[in-house]
Amino acid sequence: MKLIPLTDVSQLLYAGVTLPWGVRDGNGALLLARGHLVPDERSLAALLERGVFVDAAEATAHSGKANAPKENLSNRWNSLESRLGTLLRSPTEQYFLQRVNDAIGHIAAYADGNVDILIFLIMRHDHSRMLNYGIAHSLHAAALTSLLTRKLGWHEERRQSAIGAALTMNISMLELQGQLANRGVRPVPSEMKLIKEHPVKSADLLRQAGLDDDEWLQAIEQHHEETGGTGYPLQVTQPTELARLLLFVDRFTAKHSPRAGRKPLPAQQAARDLFTQSKGDQLAALVIKELGIYPPGCYVKLASGETAIVTQRGATANAPLVAAITNRHGDQLSHPVRRDTSTPGFAVVSSVNENSVMVRLPVDMLFSRAANQ
Repeated sequence: MKLIPLTDVSQLLYAGVTLPWGVRDGNGALLLARGHLVPDERSLAALLERGVFVDAAEATAHSGKANAPKENLSNRWNSLESRLGTLLRSPTEQYFLQRVNDAIGHIAAYADGNVDILIFLIMRHDHSRMLNYGIAHSLHAAALTSLLTRKLGWHEERRQSAIGAALTMNISMLELQGQLANRGVRPVPSEMKLIKEHPVKSADLLRQAGLDDDEWLQAIEQHHEETGGTGYPLQVTQPTELARLLLFVDRFTAKHSPRAGRKPLPAQQAARDLFTQSKGDQLAALVIKELGIYPPGCYVKLASGETAIVTQRGATANAPLVAAITNRHGDQLSHPVRRDTSTPGFAVVSSVNENSVMVRLPVDMLFSRAANQ
């Protein structure tokens, strides 16, 4: 019997669904029989952490028969974040790197699919659980890095390294990130020390886990360095291309995320600030160009008087496709209606602060066929 780690086939496992094959220990002894119910995400995460195995032949025979539930987009995204919450907090776990590589594959699949939905999920993330900020930020940074490296035309192996670097660059301070976001106050000196040291400490944790990818590790060590030597922790004057990309992705996603006592910056302001701080760096410009002036997930006011939410980038940066959610009087529409803002009567006249919008619609409704009619 040839055994393979359960994490190799984790993409076929779902909470609330029975196991499609038996789960075994390192000697092949059956621990959980095929048909065993995995009741929830917590149970699934615990199972993946145990370092168990499946019979390779059984997994191959049944891989096409796994009865996956019809999950909607937001549930799949939330499930991925939940799994990362367990994974990124366990860098000493035996199969840590293997599970990171599995996660990289899932994240890359989003960027290779519907990019507008990917951006929407990032921009409209529910940040009410501030203590989980570090995990959400890691996922968002990795997803944007996946999108941008594809745009840059990087070969697949290098893309994998870049996504992995974005996903793991903060693993040594995940809990501190959540605590600071939840408190909404400046770090004390001891916390500042941890912040300054985290690029090197995160890389060290990955080396201890067995990572030997030099570009990945160097990018993490340098992802707060800036051209000219004004960054930290080593004042490197010429950080690598990947390190610079991580810096700009890190900054943009942080600016767009709220903290206790601080609202998120509107996407347009976050983009302007990023470009100014980068002194016109072309990688920073790429972040802004790829997201657009009005990225999916932003609320806008139309010339028609309607309030809408952006669902798709348009042919030009200032003319996205949107879903109108209220009429000109502010009354909620019975269903979202597609508007092309390149048409003068539906042109975008201003951004709308999300706190002033009372209508909240599920992502799947906004991207359904009905919303695009």
